[in-house]
Amino acid sequence: MDEQTSLFPSLPESSAACCQTPGPTAAPRVLTAERDQIALRAVDLESTVGPEHAVRNVWAFVERLDLSALYAEIGSVEGGSGRAAIDPKILMALWLYATVDGVGSAREIERLTETHDAYRWICGGVNVNHHTLVGFPLCTGGCAR
Repeated sequence: MDEQTSLFPSLPESSAACCQTPGPTAAPRVLTAERDQIALRAVDLESTVGPEHAVRNVWAFVERLDLSALYAEIGSVEGGSGRAAIDPKILMALWLYATVDGVGSAREIERLTETHDAYRWICGGVNVNHHTLVGFPLCTGGCAR
């Protein structure tokens, strides 16, 4: 190859003679990717979405809604037995934001609550599965379906 057509014209041609160095031959020392390592990261969910992010508008809208009928359907009450239900505001905000985001699948929303900052921000550490999303608003966690 001449200098005009070479991909890297300033590099010397490869030859066995140029690669020989005096002394012991050792493997080069390099940093390699180790993707099977567990990484724990401290994350402040509040800082994962900016102050002007659309998810904040969705949450503000949901907070202004009268969801008292949904809260009245929750069977688990303070001082009583049973597992606490997921706050209807979270479920409403997830569905509303997903609709704005063009997502219509409960399974996809569940996946996004684990991977996407805006959906994780809505949940605020509450785990939401697709069964709960499919049942909302018919079931907010206190019914036996």
